[in-house]
Amino acid sequence: MAEKSGSPSRKIWLDGLRGTAALIVAFFHLTTGSLAMPYRSFWDSPASENRHFIQIAPLRVIIAGQAMVDIFFVVSGYSISTGLIKLRNEGSMTDFYRKLTSSVVRRIFRLSFPVVVMMLISHVLFYGGTYALEFGEGQGCPEAKPWGSPIPHIECLVRSFVSIVNLQSSQDMTLNNHFWTIPVEIRGSMKVYLALLGLSTVGEKARLMVLGLLVVRFGWNGNPEFLAFFAGLLYAELDARRKHHELQLTSPLSSWSNKDYLVPKASRTRLVTALRYFVFALGFYLICLPVPMWHEGDITPTFSPDWNFLTIIPPLPWWDWEIKMRTWHTIGAIVIVGGMRHLPRIRAPFEWKAAQFLGHISFSLYLCHQTVYRIMLNRLLSWTSLGLSGLDYWGAKYQGRDGIVFAAWVISTAAIGVVTIMFSRYLANSVDQRSVSIGFRVEKFLVRM
Repeated sequence: MAEKSGSPSRKIWLDGLRGTAALIVAFFHLTTGSLAMPYRSFWDSPASENRHFIQIAPLRVIIAGQAMVDIFFVVSGYSISTGLIKLRNEGSMTDFYRKLTSSVVRRIFRLSFPVVVMMLISHVLFYGGTYALEFGEGQGCPEAKPWGSPIPHIECLVRSFVSIVNLQSSQDMTLNNHFWTIPVEIRGSMKVYLALLGLSTVGEKARLMVLGLLVVRFGWNGNPEFLAFFAGLLYAELDARRKHHELQLTSPLSSWSNKDYLVPKASRTRLVTALRYFVFALGFYLICLPVPMWHEGDITPTFSPDWNFLTIIPPLPWWDWEIKMRTWHTIGAIVIVGGMRHLPRIRAPFEWKAAQFLGHISFSLYLCHQTVYRIMLNRLLSWTSLGLSGLDYWGAKYQGRDGIVFAAWVISTAAIGVVTIMFSRYLANSVDQRSVSIGFRVEKFLVRM
């Protein structure tokens, strides 16, 4: 999620993709639980409350936040692997091992330091009584009260720190429950580094075969997050293999003029490109699949008709409903990243300056957005509604003043967006970038010990 590199061969579209995914996650957390219609299926009943274009792909992608973390994981698996694979293939094994051990140390601090800073900021703001959005049952820090005893706050803060270090923890008693991805990032990164180490001296075909089997194994066992990481690693290996083979070819085709050969080859190229676009569209559909909905009395949530393909491709018996959903979202993310590697027109928007800016602030945006929402959202909705109608937001909503509710959301979203982007940029420049240098200093200190 937070991997950066200065390599001249760096694929900058990955930064843009990561930044766009972070923005979608932020919008998802802003609106989910408050706006019901976009998160229902186009095919849900009653039809009068659904059948909106935003409920179907491709427009649905703007609220597909639940699938964007899977894109983070695929991109992370790819990004942390490419430099090491290049060094293994083109440099000395000594340099490769040195770089690998360095990456392990720096990766942990690269991910952990900004998280610790954001946790401290969140707890100070919470203690100061700035939060206006309450936590759900079993979330947050129930014993901690604004301006109350600092002991419960300190206990919750320590518990939050431990949840990052304890990579097997799944506890949700923290002010930043979306930080569950950080231990997964660390754990997935360490698995990728271990695979690179263990397979560093085996042959190319054996390496690809083992990685393919590991991808299947993680999917089979219901570990979609590691399925994503190892798919990213496999893509990095395949791209390195393709680049190596291209350098070895002398390409005599450039001097040939045999039309009987060139025309069929051009036709095959067009067919392959069309197939890649089709597969990319399929992956796009998968990440846009709606989250199953809970209804009163349900033991498990109900999958909408968008998921009817599960009757043809049934899930494995040991997958619960969440693993079933996340696995298919992950497959969609894998297909999208894999397709973009070969589709320059799809990659192009993610290389634009706006997307690159989002890539620069992506990690900070992911870390800070919920804190901003909990402070600003309810206040802005009420103030905006009062200014427009004389009613507070909940009164306007209760009376069915849909125009006022809509205007309050538009104005509040714009204001929150500006504040979140500015805060994210500050964190990216003052904290996120500093974590890189801290990682280097810690590594040097450990070497000297």
